[in-house]
Amino acid sequence: MAADKHLSSESTVETKSASTFLRSTATWGVIVGTALWTAFFFGYIIVGALFPTLIPDSWFLRLVIEHPGGTIGIAISAMSAFSVVAVLDVLSRDPLEIKFLGFELKGAAGPVLLWVVCFLALVAGGSALWDKKGLSQEGKEIALSVGK
Repeated sequence: MAADKHLSSESTVETKSASTFLRSTATWGVIVGTALWTAFFFGYIIVGALFPTLIPDSWFLRLVIEHPGGTIGIAISAMSAFSVVAVLDVLSRDPLEIKFLGFELKGAAGPVLLWVVCFLALVAGGSALWDKKGLSQEGKEIALSVGK
């Protein structure tokens, strides 16, 4: 009987260790993957802006110039929201739990809700502060000069 309790406590320790390793590996994998994708995205934009003849009629560069809030702003908002959730998840010793208006979210629901709230707040703030009139006129002029 005592041997069974000893074996179950060892398997619990091994399960927690494997879970911690998997969580840490997955978090770093997402962070590195996001950083690589961001570097490629901005690298492509920078190369297209500095050397327009290399990519003379790039649909992607035209899309970014005409709609920077939708192409760059949304992506940055998503990554920033993820960064907030990842930092809170890594720094907190306990799993994220949210108690709000009688609801109690545990497990994956807490970080997901936190990400959605952060993302929507960043997008709403960017939309409220964005000068849409000035951008549309400047974007067309820049897009026309890039296309030539």
